[in-house]
Amino acid sequence: MATIDEQRLQTKINVSDILQINISTPDPITTAILNSSTAVNTGQGGVSGYLVDETGSIKLPLIGSVKAEGLTKIQLANTITETLLSKQIAKAPIVNVRIVNYKVTILGEVARPGVIPVPNERITLPEALASAGDLTAYGKRDNVLLIREVDGKRITKRFSLNQSQLFDKDIYNLQNQDIIYVEPNSARAAGADRTTQLIPYFFSAVSLLIVIYLQFIKN
Repeated sequence: MATIDEQRLQTKINVSDILQINISTPDPITTAILNSSTAVNTGQGGVSGYLVDETGSIKLPLIGSVKAEGLTKIQLANTITETLLSKQIAKAPIVNVRIVNYKVTILGEVARPGVIPVPNERITLPEALASAGDLTAYGKRDNVLLIREVDGKRITKRFSLNQSQLFDKDIYNLQNQDIIYVEPNSARAAGADRTTQLIPYFFSAVSLLIVIYLQFIKN
């Protein structure tokens, strides 16, 4: 029997992620400045935060530009903490980082394809499929496609829902902005082919009815 690897993958921050960063210090004034409203509304569903720009960086009050792409949340928090201390901006800072636009997308032969928001920043493949209403009767269970951004590069991986491969930690535990595509099986393809074949006959029949109607009106 296959066992589930409970190890959670550490999500790495990517370009276009929206980060919520809270910084606490012993000095209320410094804390207020560090958490000031330089974080702008991104226009993505009303979500506000620090947008990781095309260079992979964010801009923080008093600190300036900080490289975020490729780091985990803990690593970015540590980087900000070290910068605050080294520049003597704050003493004993406590930094918390969250990804507020965490989401996965399910496409193809599922009951409710679309984007699934993940507020708690953790979702497994079975949970995502359940949120999408599971596979339709036409979904191909043995050749599901995973698309993921890793270090700025898009990678793909195919796997079967009928094998223990499903429980591999890099498949079972989905990452931010993952895309899952469920292909249609041969029955769906055959149905689509039949529909395509019938389209010309349908339009021919409609055209014939229009001609007959026009002839009837003239008479």
